[in-house]
Amino acid sequence: MAAVEAPHRNRADENDEISFKDGDSDICQQLMDRYAKSSASQHRHLVATAAAMRSILTSESLPPSPPAYFAAAISSLDSSTADPMAVSALLTFLSIVVPLVPPGGISATMAREAVSVLVKPIDGEGEKLGVASLRAGVKCIGTLLVGFCYLGHWESIQIGFDSLLKFSIDKRPKVRRCAQECLEKLFGSLRSSTVIKEASDTLYALLKEHKLVLSELSSKKVVEGSKVESTLKSENAEAAHVLNVLSATIPFLSAEVSSSVFSELCKLIGSHFSPLTRQILKAIDTIFKSSEDTVVVPEIEGVITSLTSYVSVHDKNPADTVVHASTLLRSALEKANSVEPALCLRQLPLVCGSLAGLLTSEDEVASQASVILKDLISSHIDTNNLLTEGSLSSEDEDDLTGGDNINAARSLCSVFESTLNSCDGIPKEHILTVTALLIEKLGDLSYILAKGIILKLADMMKNETGDTASSQYVQQCIGAAVVAMGPVKLLTLLPITLHAESHSCTNAWLIPILRRHIVGTSLEYYVDHIVPLAKSLMRVSKEAKKSGHGKKLRACGHELLKLLPAFCNYPIDVAQKFGSIVKLMVKFIKKKSFMHEAVAVSLQMLVNQNKRMPKPSTDVDEENANTSEDAKPEVKSRFHYSKKASVKNMKTLASSSAELLQTLVDVLTASGTQISADFKAAIGCLASTLDSSVRKKILISLLNKFDPAGESEIEGQVNQSNDSINEEKDNRSATKTQLKRSAVLDLASSFVEGAKEDLIELIYSLVRQSFQATDEADLRGAYNTLSRILEEHGWFCSSHFAEVIEMLLSHKTPEDEASSKSRFACFHVLMAHGIQSSSEEENEKAFLILNEMILTLKDGKEEHRKAACDALVMVYTTLQNSSSMNSDELCPKLINMISGYISGSSPHIRSGAVSALSVLIYKDPEICLSSPELLSSVLSLLHTKSIEIIKAVLGFVKVLVSTSQAQDLQNLLQNLLYEILPWSSVSRHYFKSKVTIIVEIMIRKCGTRAVQLATPDKHKSFLQTVLENRSSKAKDKDETNDSQTTSIDSSREPRKRNHSDHSSETTARQDGGKEHNKFKRHKSTHHSDTNGSRAGPRRPGNKSFGKHRETSGNNHKSGKDTRKPQKNRFRKAS
Repeated sequence: MAAVEAPHRNRADENDEISFKDGDSDICQQLMDRYAKSSASQHRHLVATAAAMRSILTSESLPPSPPAYFAAAISSLDSSTADPMAVSALLTFLSIVVPLVPPGGISATMAREAVSVLVKPIDGEGEKLGVASLRAGVKCIGTLLVGFCYLGHWESIQIGFDSLLKFSIDKRPKVRRCAQECLEKLFGSLRSSTVIKEASDTLYALLKEHKLVLSELSSKKVVEGSKVESTLKSENAEAAHVLNVLSATIPFLSAEVSSSVFSELCKLIGSHFSPLTRQILKAIDTIFKSSEDTVVVPEIEGVITSLTSYVSVHDKNPADTVVHASTLLRSALEKANSVEPALCLRQLPLVCGSLAGLLTSEDEVASQASVILKDLISSHIDTNNLLTEGSLSSEDEDDLTGGDNINAARSLCSVFESTLNSCDGIPKEHILTVTALLIEKLGDLSYILAKGIILKLADMMKNETGDTASSQYVQQCIGAAVVAMGPVKLLTLLPITLHAESHSCTNAWLIPILRRHIVGTSLEYYVDHIVPLAKSLMRVSKEAKKSGHGKKLRACGHELLKLLPAFCNYPIDVAQKFGSIVKLMVKFIKKKSFMHEAVAVSLQMLVNQNKRMPKPSTDVDEENANTSEDAKPEVKSRFHYSKKASVKNMKTLASSSAELLQTLVDVLTASGTQISADFKAAIGCLASTLDSSVRKKILISLLNKFDPAGESEIEGQVNQSNDSINEEKDNRSATKTQLKRSAVLDLASSFVEGAKEDLIELIYSLVRQSFQATDEADLRGAYNTLSRILEEHGWFCSSHFAEVIEMLLSHKTPEDEASSKSRFACFHVLMAHGIQSSSEEENEKAFLILNEMILTLKDGKEEHRKAACDALVMVYTTLQNSSSMNSDELCPKLINMISGYISGSSPHIRSGAVSALSVLIYKDPEICLSSPELLSSVLSLLHTKSIEIIKAVLGFVKVLVSTSQAQDLQNLLQNLLYEILPWSSVSRHYFKSKVTIIVEIMIRKCGTRAVQLATPDKHKSFLQTVLENRSSKAKDKDETNDSQTTSIDSSREPRKRNHSDHSSETTARQDGGKEHNKFKRHKSTHHSDTNGSRAGPRRPGNKSFGKHRETSGNNHKSGKDTRKPQKNRFRKAS
């Protein structure tokens, strides 16, 4: 036996890996070609068998086709002796031939007879044959049954089916797996219901045959730490393999047999881990996934009971099986719910009770259990169903009537209350997140059903030792209760109470939770309960100053009042109670400065939530960002205003906004302090609810009290000869005047949105007066207001274009960042308008702005350069997105305007123009591709002697190579390298290092070979040095050169910047705007351009390069930097 098996042990495996040619190729010849030189005995026997078969075909004048070889081999096998070697060789040969037979190449009758022939040797002489031979025979039977036998008659496949079923539980793994695969394919190919029934009955009979052994094995407990295989005896192994066969074939069994199999499997589930547990769970899982619900539901209560008992003793069973059983419980409830929802609700508490025990397990198991529990709660606890069944008029759980939904919810609450009570200290995160979801799903009924849970959570917070991390999830649970039942009911359960005798306040820890989670409640409760309680706390705090509790009580009172924004988060009674809130807000604004921020935020929320008129799917704003994670989905669907409610609320807001807005304006301007950003936004929101005429009236009334222009004149007439005391007094008065003027402008900027023309003109007159009367350091409000006017009202830009530009350019760039940003925001709108205008005069004015931007790009302050850079990019973007008829010409027009400065007289202007182009190239690298002459003009500047210009051009090239795609960059390599490499020999001013960085980027993007080919011969040595240094750095960092190089082919994809060049691009963008600042010490020496140029070979490549070389020399007179270059120096837009 061993002698026979050894040579053939791996033969089948080997032949499976070998591909044989189908069609006209002779199989025998293929085998001889492959194994002729092999000395292995199995190969010699296989070749000899093939030769014998070909001899038979030759003698009978048959072609050497797979069907002919098959017929000869089957005939030989049928008439062969009991020689195991010959049988093995024939079986192996057949396993090669049968898959090569084309469809229809073997008749159904012949296939049936062939199966009978194959069954005899492997069934009768199976012990004498090797594993490989048996596997080959099983494979042939399976292929013949599926591919050639008539599957409509059970008699045609019965013999082969029985053989496959027998070997599917064989003790030899390879034979067993092959048989199971063939059996699964055969079941999947069956279409006749009669045949399916017969096959299913045969398989079920096999299960019944091993039922006793299976029952014994399922009741056998596996000792912890021992292997399952060691507990299975050889005679019991077949029974275990039956379950594997079932798992593979259950999807194809008849409904009747599936139901019977499911019933038998349910009986095998025990509460402890057995040798069969994993196979049983897998088989049940397959039934759940593949069988109809009606097949499963009759036995569902039994399987749920068995699985819950297994999960309940999770500490004694393997974790993977416990998780698998938990997943099956979820599937079981889903099946039950689809057929009998009441049954599902009855079983839900039992399932959740067993799963809740897993929440205290190790993190991996607890995490998966929490996911399953959340799915069950979300699927089966429905707020609407609960409200339909429950009687909300009852506040006592015992009096709450209802059906299955409420009973299930009540039982679940008991489960989780018990789980919380069993925990020592604050429970784990997984318990609390599931509890929070349960409370949320209960909705209003959580006040009744989850009362015990909430009280327990409150006890945890009271006993909390200060570890905010551990109490975070407890707070989220209570926050979910705030969202579910509302703050009114929660404060009934957990009242915030003042104890005047002891000067203490209970449940003050609730206030931060309320602030984060209140939504959709009433303003009335805040006015009638929160405010009086806060007043009581603050009154008692005055009496408790000596006891040391005064500060705590006063802080608690302040925090209660600061709940105003929370109660203004989608309140339900805006139309009824906004008048009361307005009166409170007026008091807060006048008398309680600590409430200013709360009032401002509340006003924004009330207006914005009603202005947006949100739909249910998109109704929650950023104000709800503090809502707990579990509550967010419900908040999105529950809290929003209908269109009708929004319109009604907006009318109410508008009716009271005038009084409130007037109060805000009076108080804030009278205080002489700077208005906060929150109040600016709040004033803007209130103003947006009012008609433009009302806003104008408020602004005029303010101006009647305080005239910025008049006081500015008074300020300018201060007698400089006064003594020091009067001078100090006047300085304080002047400072207060400036603050008031700034406040007026801030308020005016809040009135801009939606304002009519007359109000805008009034506001603009204030801005104009500020520019005329105010020092440079106090124009922040004017710049901000003007930028808002330009952005909101397009007509204003057209009607005041020249005037505004002249006014802005008459003042130098402000020092503070905010003013500089607003100033260039004005320039952005004005310049985009000027370029798009058809008026030649307005086009000329655009040059004045461009000149200012270019000069600012060379400024010494980074915030100024950044403001100019952002404005230039915004102009380009606006022109790109323009809808005008000549939109395609606008961006080239801007580029040509900038290019005109390249031929300017001053190196400062010329380098600034190059920096401006660098900024736009960073935004859109295709600019150079669409305008080769532009690149030629910029590179020609490398022939000057101005250090400032050379630095700017090298920065431009760095931006270009960093942002361009490899394919595009390769087309520019030769010209770029020709121009920049001569500067690689100049170490001063970091020219050599700049060129080195550029070349390294080229190598990384285009590859070493492409750069070497484009490099002039006299600079090859420099390139070699760069490559050597680069290789050395790569070795130091354990990186290969290949990982840093991007091939040209890989760059042929949608345009996007290479991640590896990110740092280079960031640095490159900076090079476009601050070269002047970094090397300022050289400015005086190289202020003017000279007409010298570098000698060198003629430029190869594109003839357009060098076209503008003459314009870069001394063709223009030197002079001062001007705000606008001479008109004849600009090229027309293409």
